[in-house]
Amino acid sequence: MEITFLGTSSGVPTRTRNVSSVALRLPQRKEIWLFDCGEATQHQLLRSDLRTSQIRRIFITHMHGDHIFGLMGLLASCGLAGTVSQIDVYGPPTLDRYIASCLRWSVMRLPYKLQVHTVEPGEVFSDGEFTVTCRLLHHRVPAFGYRVTEGDRPGRFHVEKAQALGIPFGPLYGQLKQGKTITLEDGRTFDGRDFCDPPQRGRSMVYCTDTVFCDSAVELSQQADVLIHEATFSHQEANLAFARLHSTSTMAAQVAAFAQVKLLFLTHFSARYAPGNPVQVEDLLAEAQAIFPNTRLARDFLHYAIPRDGQIGEEMPSSHQDSPAAANTDTLDATLGPLEAQAVAPDPNSRPAIAINRATRQQMQQKLGIDATTANAILERRRQQKFTCLGELERLYPQVDWSTLNVLF
Repeated sequence: MEITFLGTSSGVPTRTRNVSSVALRLPQRKEIWLFDCGEATQHQLLRSDLRTSQIRRIFITHMHGDHIFGLMGLLASCGLAGTVSQIDVYGPPTLDRYIASCLRWSVMRLPYKLQVHTVEPGEVFSDGEFTVTCRLLHHRVPAFGYRVTEGDRPGRFHVEKAQALGIPFGPLYGQLKQGKTITLEDGRTFDGRDFCDPPQRGRSMVYCTDTVFCDSAVELSQQADVLIHEATFSHQEANLAFARLHSTSTMAAQVAAFAQVKLLFLTHFSARYAPGNPVQVEDLLAEAQAIFPNTRLARDFLHYAIPRDGQIGEEMPSSHQDSPAAANTDTLDATLGPLEAQAVAPDPNSRPAIAINRATRQQMQQKLGIDATTANAILERRRQQKFTCLGELERLYPQVDWSTLNVLF
């Protein structure tokens, strides 16, 4: 279960954050499940390492534009690509009419099967391996939170132990793997549970937006491995949160604490907390961590794989293409602090000699006076998103005079 954030802004996109969408990739079945599909989600997919052809299910929380305006464009592109056989879309009442109207008035013909499901609190989907449930949240329009739960897996079967006891290889091994009791021809009896490790607990992810703090979010999130919860406002603007039925950073943290989740990702940030403003998303993170320490900030293209061992894993940026607009106007990641921003930002009055994400090895060597091995190492780390600010480059490669290069990220 691999999470990629495709949009983490609320209401409108910003230079560093698109509007709401989260992708859940299930590599074992080569499927991608989307949660919300704000405007330009398909552009975000193109810049990520996700394949649009693997989109199988889309879950819509509610009918506000910043969560659905990218849906029809994505569905149309999937049809034009000709690589999709079926997509199931789940969402609140009126979603089916919205899709039908768009299909009708745009004269759109989809070459694949599109199934639209109107959800109600309870089980939304189940196939034995994964179960999706939803709860009604508290927002200005009907809004649902979703939980994806993976089924438990049998523990490892110790085949060497069965062989040492002389149990014949074949169907009996399958019965032992299932924990059944078997009896051999010589009268010996064996309990399959003695040959297997304890079952592996299935993983779980919960997605809650848009909502003010509510009990149903807590109930939906119980013991989840990952909770993705909106934090539109800071704690000091709780009056706005209650007026607009959105959550503050502290409300999201309270849901995580009450539900005893393992890890909380804050998302759906108001544009008022963009870099350079008096209050920034780092301040929201500090507010949340005061209540729930295992809190992280979501950012566009951040990638997180949920571990199987129940521990908290490491996050890493997803590889994506830098757009021309981003190269010119959006050189800062939304999660950089003020000091880092000052270090990384290029002079707006001068054109950078080299953008490191587009540099060739020869350019790097000539401009920085370094050998080919060092240049290749730097470019490979950039390709893998192993660093995101100038300070990291200076620590990794102190021999390079970075003052000769305006570095773009």
